[in-house]
Amino acid sequence: MNHTREKQESPEEELPAGDYFVVATEYDSYYVTAETARELGRALDRFWRPRWLKFVDRHGARAWVLTRSVDAIRESTELQRAGDRTFNRALRREQKADRRWDDDEY
Repeated sequence: MNHTREKQESPEEELPAGDYFVVATEYDSYYVTAETARELGRALDRFWRPRWLKFVDRHGARAWVLTRSVDAIRESTELQRAGDRTFNRALRREQKADRRWDDDEY
């Protein structure tokens, strides 16, 4: 019990997410470095694509993904994510302002 309370009082230090790339597949998403994203992009650009993409994600986990299941590889920087959060807050304020007091949607 005391151990739980100690963890609540002093949360673990969080590492900043930083900049990374997201490999979005049919069933999962993987967070990879820019170098890994470049390697995967080159493999996907080849005329004769490999059947499997084998890579290591940011946390050191090995992944084997069927090439045909990759939907996208996209960049995600801290600046982009901050802009997304600001944009989403503005959208919520706008939607809130448009609501009527008797609206049952929310």
